[in-house]
Amino acid sequence: MPRPVYRADFPDPGVVRDGGRFVAYATGDQVNAARGETASGPWRSLGKALPSLGPWAMAGRGVWAPDVVKTSAGWVMYYSAVPIGAKKVGDSYQRCIGVAVSKSGPGGPFAATSRPLICPTDPGAADRVPGRPVASAGVIDPSPFRASDGRRYVVYKTQQMPSSIRMLAVSGDGRSGAGRPSRELVRHSGIIEAPVMVERRGRFFLFVSRFSYANCSYATRWLWSSDRWRWTGPHNDLLTTAKTGLCGPGGADVAPSLDGGTRIFFHAWNTRSPSPTRRRQLYAGILTWGRDGLTPTVSGFLRPAG
Repeated sequence: MPRPVYRADFPDPGVVRDGGRFVAYATGDQVNAARGETASGPWRSLGKALPSLGPWAMAGRGVWAPDVVKTSAGWVMYYSAVPIGAKKVGDSYQRCIGVAVSKSGPGGPFAATSRPLICPTDPGAADRVPGRPVASAGVIDPSPFRASDGRRYVVYKTQQMPSSIRMLAVSGDGRSGAGRPSRELVRHSGIIEAPVMVERRGRFFLFVSRFSYANCSYATRWLWSSDRWRWTGPHNDLLTTAKTGLCGPGGADVAPSLDGGTRIFFHAWNTRSPSPTRRRQLYAGILTWGRDGLTPTVSGFLRPAG
């Protein structure tokens, strides 16, 4: 069975490579960050990477699923937080997606911008999420994507069900919108979340998580398309409890490895009976592309170092 490369509670990992090392970010107050000497580790905590969530966001409500990319502006973080005045639907506040920038390196500290980037309730946001499946839905799970033509995007998920995956074109430095609203890529009657887009050999691949993160059914799937805006193909299993022996392998992100390949990072529970007192730990796998070069496959898992 795969073993975690980082045993701390580290849900919804977003991972970037910084030279020969990796930096990862997780759901939590003010963004928990950790540095790995390699993808296998040893991993060590860097503390809180986002000291302030920005004037638009409520403190103390946590930051969900942050991710980071390097641009001409520095290291740019996308994160979801609860805006001031937000309403609670069921057991969750409806969130918005913000931007923060670090000039000093991927470990931060990151400084948040004054307004959210994506927010249905903020008239100053670059994207108001038109046509979302549920009118009261917020937005979470931002992920940066840069296409081979140099254009930058943020892929994200709408809250509530039906849920959807959307994509917003952003500026070259990643800090603002590109002047057009987001578009819906995928809609599902159940839960679909944690989107990550990759381009390879003229195709676009979308990695997503399905089902509830709170139990062992949580899983990572993939889709492909020849058009970044049109997704109609089947959902294919990549990481499941049956395939891995792990409880709820999801919230995945990908990053280039030192050997020229690709690593996939994800979380899984350290128990078969998930609860708020248990941990979602960080795992790392080797992402390969099958004999045809176009079929995502996890060909093995990394053992923890150190």
